[in-house]
Amino acid sequence: MAAQVDSIGARAFRPAGGAERRHRAVRFFLALGRSAPLRILLVDDDPLVIRAMCSILAADGHEVTTADGGQQGVDAFKASRQPGAAPFAVVITDLGMPYVDGRKVAAAIKRESAATPIILLTGWGQRLEAEGDIPASVDFVLAKPPKIAELRGVLAKIGT
Repeated sequence: MAAQVDSIGARAFRPAGGAERRHRAVRFFLALGRSAPLRILLVDDDPLVIRAMCSILAADGHEVTTADGGQQGVDAFKASRQPGAAPFAVVITDLGMPYVDGRKVAAAIKRESAATPIILLTGWGQRLEAEGDIPASVDFVLAKPPKIAELRGVLAKIGT
C-alpha cells in the first residue's frame, strides 16, 4: 500500500501492484458479488480508526484518501471536484469530530455533489435511528467500529 500526501494534508493510499493487478482485483471482486474497487474519502480524527479502515479498504483493492478531521475532509472533497482531478465515489465520515462534525461534512459534500454516497460511522447508530435523527444528507449509517461484512455490503451496494 503506497501513501501520498497532497497539498491540503490528505493522504491517499493506493493498492500496490500496477494496472494488471488492479484489473485482476476488479474481476475477482465482481465474481464474489462485491463492488469493483472504489475511490474513497475517509474522514476521521482518530488515527487508529484511519489506520484500521485503510488496511481493510486497501486490502479490498479500494483507493483511500484520508482526512484528519471534518474541515480537511470537506477541503479534500472540494479539491477532487476540480477539473482534471479524480472525484470520490463515496465518503466515509465519523460523526463525532471537533469543530466540523460528520453532519456538517455530509451536508457540505451533498451541496457539492448530491449523488455522492455518504456513509456515517457512529457509536450512536441505534439511538440515531430510534430517534429519527439520521441527517438527510447521510445515505448509510454504520456502527463504529464497523463490522467488515457490513462495510463491504454497503460498498457493494454503492459500487454496483
